[in-house]
Amino acid sequence: MRMYEDIGTLIRKGFETWRRNLNLAVPFVLMIVAMMILAIFMVVLAFYPLITGSPEVFSTAGEIESPEELAKLLSSATNLGLAASILLGGILLIYLASSFFTAGAIGMAREATDKGRTSTKEMWASGRRHYLNLFAAEVIMMVVVIAGVVVLSLPFLSDLMGILEANEPEFGPIILWILLIAVYGLLVSIVLAVVPYALVVGGLGPIAAIRSGIGFVSSNKMDVFLIWLVVIAVSMAVQFLGIPFSGSQTSSGIFSMLNGILSVLVISPLTTVWWTRLYMTRTGKIGEVETVRDEEVKYL
Repeated sequence: MRMYEDIGTLIRKGFETWRRNLNLAVPFVLMIVAMMILAIFMVVLAFYPLITGSPEVFSTAGEIESPEELAKLLSSATNLGLAASILLGGILLIYLASSFFTAGAIGMAREATDKGRTSTKEMWASGRRHYLNLFAAEVIMMVVVIAGVVVLSLPFLSDLMGILEANEPEFGPIILWILLIAVYGLLVSIVLAVVPYALVVGGLGPIAAIRSGIGFVSSNKMDVFLIWLVVIAVSMAVQFLGIPFSGSQTSSGIFSMLNGILSVLVISPLTTVWWTRLYMTRTGKIGEVETVRDEEVKYL
């Protein structure tokens, strides 16, 4: 059954869904914890072979004054390849963990939107089912984004090299390059915003999800832009709340910590519900449960 909701109704119902299912924050909490643990183990495991094999790298690191000296010092270190492999492996595991819990969060948002309630059981089921496809889709999108940045940077290559070589580059082209990259990043973030939701909600593969996500945005340009704008506005509003606390380092640090907690517990799950609901309502993937519940409320 295909449903259509105006953005105001969608935001209100999405907020009600989040309010009834505060456990939607669990995937984001577990994601942060898992990524921190993996990052710590990655650093410890990567530095251990360097410390044991080349202790002079760390004893003389404070005396380095140029990148050339650092490169020469690292090239003389033993077990450097092993440390690099551990770092790459750790980064891969972090991205896989992020994909797992992101897929789990969207799965929970889908169930909460469709049935009114959800549980962490859906997080584990959805995470296991979709994390590899989501990871593959994110890799493909990252390659596309990097390729776009490279293409946009080619006309400004000489100016960028001037900065690296400590010459005096013309700042006009550099500013233009920054503006182009910013606009490109903005457009890409909107065009690809729905891809994870198409993948998890629609049960699609990585290529099909990218195509479906881009097609969805093309067919619902204004709705996608409005939800994107609401999400950005909510995030910026939280940042503006911290302006009065920026006077001292202590108060600023406390607010930064509270802001992080608020982002994990409220903003991330709430915006996930909004994006999920947008995709489900515009593609007819909300079942009869919500329709019946709304009719019951209507005639009370």
